[in-house]
Amino acid sequence: MREIQGQLPILAGNKGRYQLLRPLGGGSFGDTFLAIDLNTLNQRRCVVKRLRIESHHSPEIVAGIKKAFEREAQVLEDLGDKSGNIPSLYDYFSLTVTDPQLNTPQEFNYLVQQYIEGEDLSKELEQQGRFSEAKVLTLLNNILPGLDFIHNHNVIHRDIKPSNIVRSNAEDDKFYLIDFGAVKQVIKGDISTTEKSIVFGTISYAPPEQIKKEKVDYSSDLYALAASCVQLLTGEFPDDSRDVNNLWNWQKYPYISEHLGKILRRMLQEDPYYRFQSAREVMEALNKPDDKPPGLSPRTNNGDKTIIIPPPQPQFIKVLLITAIILTAAGVFITLYSDQIQNSQGSIKTIPGKLFTDKQFGIEIKYPQDWKAEKQEYSPLTGGTIAKIFPNTSSLNLEVGLFIRIEDIQKSQTLSEYNQVAIEQIKKSVRNVQILEQQSKKLDDREGYQIVYTGQDQIHNFRFKSMEVWTISDSKVYILTYRAEEKLYDPFLKDVEQTMMRSFHIEPIGL
Repeated sequence: MREIQGQLPILAGNKGRYQLLRPLGGGSFGDTFLAIDLNTLNQRRCVVKRLRIESHHSPEIVAGIKKAFEREAQVLEDLGDKSGNIPSLYDYFSLTVTDPQLNTPQEFNYLVQQYIEGEDLSKELEQQGRFSEAKVLTLLNNILPGLDFIHNHNVIHRDIKPSNIVRSNAEDDKFYLIDFGAVKQVIKGDISTTEKSIVFGTISYAPPEQIKKEKVDYSSDLYALAASCVQLLTGEFPDDSRDVNNLWNWQKYPYISEHLGKILRRMLQEDPYYRFQSAREVMEALNKPDDKPPGLSPRTNNGDKTIIIPPPQPQFIKVLLITAIILTAAGVFITLYSDQIQNSQGSIKTIPGKLFTDKQFGIEIKYPQDWKAEKQEYSPLTGGTIAKIFPNTSSLNLEVGLFIRIEDIQKSQTLSEYNQVAIEQIKKSVRNVQILEQQSKKLDDREGYQIVYTGQDQIHNFRFKSMEVWTISDSKVYILTYRAEEKLYDPFLKDVEQTMMRSFHIEPIGL
């Protein structure tokens, strides 16, 4: 290694001579540089990664990071040429120089790998804003085969995050997984090895078992990939997408489809047992049409039913004009009915309507016949939207909707305390937010709170208006969110306020 005046040093490796051009970044245990290989005719660009050992590091840490650095080189050498998503290894070597201050020899370890010209996804997010669902699906369909490939070679990455995924400028929608410094190799055929995750990974994206320094498996990478997708979809760091109880709360963004939401929720399960067990399983789920009828839960043996039945309203004269469609195998009952109202002149007016009832959560809500309801999958670990109600016009599906969401809270948390947290979260997460109204508001004859605000939808590029009303019951927050493109907000407001929010009912637990 020799220093050229005004330049970074030239490194003499085993397979080339590398002129360092500029730093690319650094971490706790190393630095990376953009370089050129002077021994190649075209002076090929490459990335030089240098392992840095500090004097204060304990012998155990030094041994651990040296082993990890060597493993990274082995993975790049073994898999880089064979996978379309992993950089190739060009060189691996060490150099010994004398420390001029201590006059003692000091060893430096280097690896040289393929340079992927492009931006990592954290920078792309910063420059271009939140990703659309289509962009995230493209990412998943491109990166999952590479993840499946490394898992099939008994390798766990352990540090998947947006900054470690690079979109290539040379190839459209081509992504590379980089920085295998935290990589873990497992015994072939045995993913339950007792080797611990000790000093590696990024906590915000890491699954619970990795944070607790317990054994990791292939689903640990799937968790980190899903956490990365949540950040790309919402524009929030994973820590900001969790509520006060550290539960995932990212599906307050209603433009994320239930099909993708269901997959991400399963990847984010706290217990690895309940996650997808392989990248291939995720790929199959992504490409399998979500063709279940609205209201059908994937688990039909838990007594959960979605029922549309006549609502109890004693002031109405009931006329049982009932058409029932009974899907007994699915445990779903859909009943259509008509209300008849007698006015003061004695004439009868027929008002078609529906009632959405969810026995699992003890809720019911009435909605107009020209709207439709879809039950959403709910996880006690992640929370989220349990039902979506929207006009029965496909073109309005994204622009207009009422969303029923449930969040778990601590028993000691008061409505006033939750109000502060929720309003602050809205201010942080909604782009160009403008708060229009805030007031106490009863929901199901319970004390609650209402906030009305406008914001900018970055995905579909329109200004929206939203009204959220919530109340607390049995350590849960029940939230009704009416959201519409700003110009469509008022035309549907009457249906929302007079029919849906007025009829919303929570059955007390135990009844």
